[in-house]
Amino acid sequence: MGLSLQEQLLKAGLVNEKQVKKAQHDQRVQNKKNKKKKGGAPTQPNAEQKLKQRRAQQAEQDRQHNEQRRQQEQRKADKASAKQMIEANRQPLKEGDAAYHYVDANGQIERIYITGQAADQLADGKMGLALFDGEIVLIPAETVVKVLARDKESIVSYNDPSEVDEYPEQW
Repeated sequence: MGLSLQEQLLKAGLVNEKQVKKAQHDQRVQNKKNKKKKGGAPTQPNAEQKLKQRRAQQAEQDRQHNEQRRQQEQRKADKASAKQMIEANRQPLKEGDAAYHYVDANGQIERIYITGQAADQLADGKMGLALFDGEIVLIPAETVVKVLARDKESIVSYNDPSEVDEYPEQW
């Protein structure tokens, strides 16, 4: 059998051993690329569907995650806004001899002693009790309504005048 072209060129001294090895390497790389292009493993329609389905599921998960994050940011902003409103409109709760009962966040009935005027305002729905930095404070009804729209947990007690039934005259 005759010598290959590379061996002939090597014997003639036109190329050296390093150039031959590089040419062989380049040829192998080119062959691999050609095999992939021609159809080494044909793409299956089923595999494409699965890929599209995975992408759609991932997009839906991303959308849900972004929506949850947006809702958390909104709740955080609402809480900060409610706290700011309470701080701006709070009135100190003066101790007095009138007992006022309310239900706390845990469902327990709590009692505080306040002035008679404050108790009347709370009963009439003109004032409300709010929690500010672990302390109960009085806030006006307008502020209570605004805070309730943002953060219901900040309001401890409020008698909405529209929900309060008037006592009959004979009482």
